[in-house]
Amino acid sequence: MALPTQAESWKNKSLSDFWLTGRGLDNNKNGNGQPYALFSHKLLASEDTDAQAMALTAILGAVSRVVDIVHGRNKFTVNFSSKETRTDFVAKQIALSAEPLFNPPRGYLMPDIVDVLTGMALHEAAHAQYSSPEYYTEMPGNPFMAVIRNVVEDTYVEHLTTLYYPGYAGYFWKYRRYEFDLDPDKWAHKPRKNLMENELNLRATDFLLVMRSTRDYVSRVARVNHVADMLKKMIYIDNPVRLEKLNTRTVSRRIYDELFGNLVQHDIAYSLPSSLLDYNNRGKHQGEPGSAGANNKTNIPSDLQNLIQNMRQEQLQVANMSELMEAGLDPDYPPPPPPMVVFRRPLTDEGAAERYEQARSVVKPFVIRLRNRLSWANTRQVINRYHLPSGELDEDSLYQARFSNKIFRRTEIIETRTRKLDIGLLVDTSASMVYPAGEGISRVQLARNLAALFVEALEPVDSVQTWVFGFNLKGAVNMYELYSPGLTNKARIGMTGAEGTTPEGTALKYAALRLMSEGRPFVQKVLIVIADGKPNPGPETRMVKEQVRRLKALGCKTINILVGDRPQEYGYEYVIPWTDYYTVTTEFGRLLKKLVEEE
Repeated sequence: MALPTQAESWKNKSLSDFWLTGRGLDNNKNGNGQPYALFSHKLLASEDTDAQAMALTAILGAVSRVVDIVHGRNKFTVNFSSKETRTDFVAKQIALSAEPLFNPPRGYLMPDIVDVLTGMALHEAAHAQYSSPEYYTEMPGNPFMAVIRNVVEDTYVEHLTTLYYPGYAGYFWKYRRYEFDLDPDKWAHKPRKNLMENELNLRATDFLLVMRSTRDYVSRVARVNHVADMLKKMIYIDNPVRLEKLNTRTVSRRIYDELFGNLVQHDIAYSLPSSLLDYNNRGKHQGEPGSAGANNKTNIPSDLQNLIQNMRQEQLQVANMSELMEAGLDPDYPPPPPPMVVFRRPLTDEGAAERYEQARSVVKPFVIRLRNRLSWANTRQVINRYHLPSGELDEDSLYQARFSNKIFRRTEIIETRTRKLDIGLLVDTSASMVYPAGEGISRVQLARNLAALFVEALEPVDSVQTWVFGFNLKGAVNMYELYSPGLTNKARIGMTGAEGTTPEGTALKYAALRLMSEGRPFVQKVLIVIADGKPNPGPETRMVKEQVRRLKALGCKTINILVGDRPQEYGYEYVIPWTDYYTVTTEFGRLLKKLVEEE
């Protein structure tokens, strides 16, 4: 009996089964693994959004595990494409097409679909790791050269990845099988009336299928087979170090000349269409509304995307907080496991926008006051000089002048240079914030009002960027991203609540790390903490003082706004006790003005 080929073994096994079940391929082969039903549209059509999100999050977890193993040092984030998400190699964010989930091929089980999605993700990550920057910036306008460039680069990065990680070649094979072979008409050559155009598209199509199909496609055009063999000899080598030195741009030019050189001049090719132009956009998995790529088979709803993101963050952003348990514990007993630190963007409810508008209306007079204290240093100063011998006509002087050359004016614009600031605002959202703060409002309402004050006042200031985080400890250290420079919706600030305890030291640490990583390089950092009481006793209290000292050594300014009966004993560089909006606005404006003016 003949042994099964490698392709047949990949076809019959679900490579992702281990990541989904934890039992491995052998158990499922014996019938002991977890049974899977066919993945159909019923899951995504269900009205239970939480169930959808949980299933999709589990799939992303399986995909991300493989990507992390192969490309972990690059810290890629994997998600499904939506209107807000697309593959972004600069931000290290990979977007997967949701089409295999919405429209699964006949006979595909859930692990098979995860295999395909894993191949997609690995393909994108391979481009980010092994493609040179010029690949993204100088894609030629000649559509046929663009197809050749894509095919050469795709083949190159996939083979290089499999040389370093041979066990994952099957993911690429399954992705190619799904992409190029399940629908025979998808990439089939479409005859054209124009003989030149027909021959160009035939060669381009056949070259694509010879290199990317998993069915050992053989072209009817001898030149295509010859060129494909030539490319395979250059790329399918066993030395990854040598392969990394290959210049794929030069290879693409050589392949193009061999494939089309006897047929058409370069200037003619620029004017002819290619049936494979869609292939040039493969990997982005996202189009603008109304474009060919923007359809309900590739994108998932934005609200579902947000829910998945939150669930993924709970899995991914598990921080090592062992230093919290180092002091004050009995050495005879091992310390308890550290709590998780979870960054999330809370989903806004119907009342969030209204609560934010209420907060904004309360502080509106003070917003203008605080903004005025800063705007002088960040706005153009326009000065008009009058009674000049030349310049623009001064109409007010013109009608009075009998005869004079001093009827002109000149406008001078003075650009004031100011110091840039990245400001992070930490809002205590622990249970003690439900207590009254005076003036008939609770402390959490006061904190919301102050957050609205800072965001509304600082947002128009060109040199300042602002982040707002809420924090509490309830099972995990929850860090709520309420506002950031990348978010245009301020309604999340209306989601501030009050529950759990006060992990102020941990929140200070991880908010600072977030500010350092997302903020602008060489820009002054400022952290403002709005809290009402003492941090959690023991390690948390000590950690506050330790983190304040570390931030001061790094040049990061710290400001503590005291709400309630909070003592002034945590070492913050500046402290503003809460009395009223006028006082806080005056003191805060004075401090920020000082920071803006600092050299």
